[in-house]
Amino acid sequence: MNKYKKVMLIYGGISSEREISIISSKGINESLIRNNYEVIRIDADENLESQIKKHNPDAIFNALHGTWGEDGKVQKIIESTNVPYTNSGIRASELAMDKHKSSEVFTKINLSYPNTVLSSLKLIKNEDLMDYPYVLKPRNEGSSVGVGIIKNENDKKKYIDQNKERDEILVQEFIEGKEIQVAIYGDNKTGSIEIDPKNEFYDYESKYFDNGQTKHIIPPRITVQQMDFVEKLALEAHNGLGCKGISRTDFILEKKSEIFYILEVNTQPGMTKKSLLPELAKYSGISFNELVEWIISDASCGKY
Repeated sequence: MNKYKKVMLIYGGISSEREISIISSKGINESLIRNNYEVIRIDADENLESQIKKHNPDAIFNALHGTWGEDGKVQKIIESTNVPYTNSGIRASELAMDKHKSSEVFTKINLSYPNTVLSSLKLIKNEDLMDYPYVLKPRNEGSSVGVGIIKNENDKKKYIDQNKERDEILVQEFIEGKEIQVAIYGDNKTGSIEIDPKNEFYDYESKYFDNGQTKHIIPPRITVQQMDFVEKLALEAHNGLGCKGISRTDFILEKKSEIFYILEVNTQPGMTKKSLLPELAKYSGISFNELVEWIISDASCGKY
């Protein structure tokens, strides 16, 4: 028997990841209906609070991605209505989306993190804060939006031209190695996956629009001991940020030192057919329907 009957599925939103949220929501909607929920679909905007009060759902399934939807702002709106909702609360969402603040948490709990400097496009334009190659990424974005590997002056100029609207930028040491990602739900580890992208790294295009050219390798090509260790690190990061529900943590296994460097924790992992969390869950024997059922059953409020 379902814990909740009437579920509001919020999706779309106003971030640069709107398109992916819409795609994710379609599969979630179908699964909720198959699991006998009454589903109210809401393309979320600034009227979200009034929509929640109007429809009075038993719980909210948050399928938003990117800024606003997973940086604590939507979570704060939902908390004001006292309706249970999926995944992380206000503080954990804020921390995970803010790569500078989350790095401070990772360092505090003794996770290896690449050498990183918080800067701005204005400063970067006039000075290289690190030797080439290095990585530039927005302080607050998801799905690798606005991430670039800078190998020379031309790369830097191109990045600045394409990201003029951005303010704070992280300048990060480039770590060469295997991209390993770990999915968490609750206190459980669904396993790890190695990403072999068609592009230089697992960017926005590789994640959602490369028609299968990026290789998803399960289990990853690492030792059993390394696999156990990186999954333990992911759970530590999840708990260290105060995450709830599901999360996905990204690591680089450095080629020479074989150190796992944490890059970020995603509190609203994609739920599309190409997304890693459902793929890892399936490999662990958890169907998409079962995953969706667990996520909505885990909904709660009071997650500050």
